Amino acid sequence: MIAVGLDPSLTCTGLAIFDTDGGVTTRRVRTPNLGTSLLARRQRMRRAIDRVLSNVPARVDVTLIEVPNAAKQHGAHQYTLTVVDQPAGKFAVKLRAPSGALALTRSALPADDYDTPFLGTYQVGQLGGPLGELARLLVQEFEQGFTTDPEDVVDAELVDDTTPTTDAEEA
Repeated sequence: MIAVGLDPSLTCTGLAIFDTDGGVTTRRVRTPNLGTSLLARRQRMRRAIDRVLSNVPARVDVTLIEVPNAAKQHGAHQYTLTVVDQPAGKFAVKLRAPSGALALTRSALPADDYDTPFLGTYQVGQLGGPLGELARLLVQEFEQGFTTDPEDVVDAELVDDTTPTTDAEEA
């Protein structure tokens, strides 16, 4: 049996190959920055893929790919909270995840309850007071979909099953 493990990264991908006949081989595949243009980024990706695949045997029984959890990897200090003014003494907030994706929004919040926050964008980990408490609660709410319990994590997913199924099996 041959198993391949990948820990992908654009700058340095970790690769481990386990062969029951030949032991374990590990490699690091590094790709230098080629620039910021779309063409340069595509070339870098292509180079990284080519280098990884050149180290993988033609026949592989199992492939495991590490997928980092952005919330665990970066923590709340990488979340940002944007405070936006609204009429009648109210304000709204937009919470962005470490990836930059919009995670949550809340509007019509009473400014007086939060010591009349200043408008702007802040890192959640640097906020204090009532606004910091609100931001940390929003991060917790967003991260409720993530788990740290190993029993809750799917270890692998079958993505290329060509076994025919009947309508009764699919139901």
